[in-house]
Amino acid sequence: MFSLTAPVIVIPPKPIQNVTGSQVYLACEVKAVPTPIITWRKVTESPKGVKLLEELPGDRVNVAIQVRGGPSKHESTGWVLINPLTKEDEGVYQCHASNILGEVQTEETIKVIEKTIRTKGNKKTDPKEKDN
Repeated sequence: MFSLTAPVIVIPPKPIQNVTGSQVYLACEVKAVPTPIITWRKVTESPKGVKLLEELPGDRVNVAIQVRGGPSKHESTGWVLINPLTKEDEGVYQCHASNILGEVQTEETIKVIEKTIRTKGNKKTDPKEKDN
């Protein structure tokens, strides 16, 4: 028989830095008995400085969430996959795990770099710049 335990984050997500258009994911591994429910949120701030949590995937077509059991007994792993990565995806993401005994969360950052576009002559340009 196993003793009941509140969720504990075994492996937190790692920070991500990538260019627009790429595919990225954050993973979060949690141990608990009974099995925890894992959710992902994007952390934003209101104009007045109040912390806001956007439940994912919401209506964002480039975001997918998946959760599976394991890799060890009484563990669950959750992922948030973003494809393609856009500048709007930059920010702080929260992995939240809960069961009847408690809850825990951890946060990590995705940094997005604008992909440069090469034009004739291999000159690097900013995609936001316009020709004169």
